[in-house]
Amino acid sequence: MAILAGLIAIALPALSTLFLRVRASFQRADIEQQLLLLPQRVRNSGRGGVLGGVDPKADSGDAVKKETAPADDELEPFRPLHISLPSSWTMHVAKPIYYHLTGACTGGEVGFSVSSQSFHYVLAAPLCRPQLAGSQ
Repeated sequence: MAILAGLIAIALPALSTLFLRVRASFQRADIEQQLLLLPQRVRNSGRGGVLGGVDPKADSGDAVKKETAPADDELEPFRPLHISLPSSWTMHVAKPIYYHLTGACTGGEVGFSVSSQSFHYVLAAPLCRPQLAGSQ
């Protein structure tokens, strides 16, 4: 009985860490799927969108100010795009990424982090398919 208790005491922390990593992996896959579907969401909405550069808590549904949008797209209204993040995850977009009505985007980089892990995606124009750049 003591041997079994000792083995459980040794294995339990490793299983807990494994569980957290597996859960983070599934959450990362969900976030990646949301990034992949952003162009389709924009096409379906009938309005251009912008990822990053807008405080989502301050979003009142108004279009993004024209001075923040690319100069050649002054007539296209850009709405803030949101990614549903699990609790404790954070997102960082270095420079706003604009999605046009066609689904094409300006390209950019977006990072996500949770506890000690971080994931960095490159979204290359015009399709903006997420490519995992590296993880820490």
